[in-house]
Amino acid sequence: MSVATFNPQNPTNLDTQSPKSTGCGGGTCGCAGGDKQTHEHHHHEHTHNHDHHDEFDDDIRIMPTSDDLKRPHSEKELIEEALAEAKRPDNLIASSRQQIPNISVNGVVIDPTAIAQEVQYHPANSQDEALFLSAQALVIRELLKQAVYADPTLGESAWQADEETAISDLIDKNVQPTIPNEDSCRQLFDSNPQRYVTPPLLTVRHILLASPPDAGEERIELKKQATNLIETLQNSQNRDADFIQFAQQYSLCPSKDNGGDLGEIVKGETVPEFEQAVFGLPVGVSVNPIETRYGVHIVEVLSREDGQALSFEQAMPMIANELIQQSFHHGLTDFLFKLSHNADIQGMNLQMNEENVYRG
Repeated sequence: MSVATFNPQNPTNLDTQSPKSTGCGGGTCGCAGGDKQTHEHHHHEHTHNHDHHDEFDDDIRIMPTSDDLKRPHSEKELIEEALAEAKRPDNLIASSRQQIPNISVNGVVIDPTAIAQEVQYHPANSQDEALFLSAQALVIRELLKQAVYADPTLGESAWQADEETAISDLIDKNVQPTIPNEDSCRQLFDSNPQRYVTPPLLTVRHILLASPPDAGEERIELKKQATNLIETLQNSQNRDADFIQFAQQYSLCPSKDNGGDLGEIVKGETVPEFEQAVFGLPVGVSVNPIETRYGVHIVEVLSREDGQALSFEQAMPMIANELIQQSFHHGLTDFLFKLSHNADIQGMNLQMNEENVYRG
């Protein structure tokens, strides 16, 4: 099963056995286009190198993965702040907004330092909310650990051998999704057939004017430079040659060696803010630069193929997978609720819902 496990050493490493999504996910490398690119692609393998996001070198990933963009801009800064806050237990606020001195699960204390380090993986509207979400993630992991220890066919030896495999095996034993029949799939399809279309396909090239996200003054100047280059391209009598020249001259993406060409991209292959902007563009050079945490992009859409409606027969595998995922998520939530209900959790009130317990 696709299991959301919470590992303080690798909190976003979700075990993805089955079921798996049939669509393109956000786990591809930053530069879209796969083998069509001449430059080296850098895949984000959930290693959480906390310093790499703000460094720029010859092999920069110009479009980070979805996970990258969900993180705070300055992880080091936020960790230091959270560690300082963790030394003041009265500042760790639970969902009830009561001040609490510590958190424990069946007598096992959750280390405040671990909570502070987990914060970076739970961006939120406030520090209190981020601390609560990080504490909840570690509480859930502790519940799963204790359940593995208590399972007669798993036990401590399974946990010591491989924590993630042990959790996955535990979930497999306790969460069985319902396999939908054709009638269930048909009902979902008929309720909203517009949802089921082939993904739009774009051919895109770009020029990256790279800058760290916190370089405010530098970004302002780069936006001005990008605007001037866009105006030049729009008025050019030989746009193709000029774009290639500008890419080679100004871009800090390895795709510059191929004139900035990213090849064909579909939704899910680039980071959210790039995707949202690019897939709304007509063919041609964008009148405005696109900004991501990696810098300012000048983008030209070379071609686009809009999605085509699918028949029920074509959409059925996708629908079946969607229903299986829903069933699994519900079952996982129920299982975790049962674990929490039977446990002695001191210091916080868990908010058991799919959004908080599953990040797949």
